[in-house]
Amino acid sequence: MNKCSLVVIGGVVVAVLLIGGFVVFMTPATSTEAPTGTPKTVVTKMKELMLPSVSDTAVQSVRTIRAADIPGISSAFEFSATVPASWEAEPIPTIGAMNIYDPSTARSGSLEQSQIFIRSFSANTFLTLSTVTILNVEDLTIAGRPAREYQIVRKPGVAVFPSQPSWRSDEHIVTDVRVTDSNPSVFYVIAKRPDLDPAIYQAFLDSLQVVAGEETTQLLPPIAEMAQRITKKPFGIFITPENSPISPERFRGFHTGIDVEFEDVIADVPVTAVTDGQVVRSQTASGYGGVTVLQHTINGASYTGLYGHLDPGSLLPVGAVVTAGQRIGILGEGGTQATDGARKHLHFSLHPGTNIDLRGYVTSQSELTAWVDPLELL
Repeated sequence: MNKCSLVVIGGVVVAVLLIGGFVVFMTPATSTEAPTGTPKTVVTKMKELMLPSVSDTAVQSVRTIRAADIPGISSAFEFSATVPASWEAEPIPTIGAMNIYDPSTARSGSLEQSQIFIRSFSANTFLTLSTVTILNVEDLTIAGRPAREYQIVRKPGVAVFPSQPSWRSDEHIVTDVRVTDSNPSVFYVIAKRPDLDPAIYQAFLDSLQVVAGEETTQLLPPIAEMAQRITKKPFGIFITPENSPISPERFRGFHTGIDVEFEDVIADVPVTAVTDGQVVRSQTASGYGGVTVLQHTINGASYTGLYGHLDPGSLLPVGAVVTAGQRIGILGEGGTQATDGARKHLHFSLHPGTNIDLRGYVTSQSELTAWVDPLELL
């Protein structure tokens, strides 16, 4: 039952309401200050007892999400964090991402209901995409780990990011968190919806608990006698038609992979998966002939492994799941369409993340940092 009484404090009539067990003082004045002459102790009690606004009293219930408990989530995600209780989390397998969304919003589809969108990459240091403009950068510490906050916006003319919320093309905040001290390390890229309450985003970051796993993936060479047959083009070498060990040379730039030479072998040469994975690309391409790309998880991080110059007829179909050491094709014969006219050799590269990049050469060393030297992991 609600009750109302009138009292006089300092010569001013004050309504005292009892509402659901709360005592509320109401005065004709719009200010929350007490009338002149009101004793200080009374002012204090009035402020303590005044019923807060709905926005102040609404304490949002929360729950802890654990990445490992989400079916189908990338093994790169090893963390827990607190989110509003009504929110849900889901994997985005096509790009190895995690979407945390609010199903109660009126927007259509979980991607457009996204509030926090998380990706990962593996590198030696913080990286940024060439597809965005960086408006501001701030170094932070989150969960005891080095972190960096970026304010970014997609560059004009750059295509909309596939399999991601539309707001990722707008100006927004992302926070990169380095998971381990090892090189390379997994980095989490935690993007905030532009209109998400900053306090909720900050609460998520404050509650983040990172599990820096010690798991090490055992990798197998993709081809026999790999190390001793890298005789012409190792990772990172700068190639021009003038300095190339191959003549004639069609390419120019920094080599994104390793070339394993088999010109002296007539028999079929099998190519195998360096670790467990799934075929995400199987095709012929200029500069390669037959090429297959596998999605791998290495030391908890996502990588795409590119295996080039394979006989197109030997390739596995897209979607095929393979295990470490399983045959995924055979080398194409040199000077044929199977290798796009190249010599008999394997071009193998590892690109952190889930984006597929078929380039065998890049024009600058800064671009080359998007790949890793396979020999550092094999």
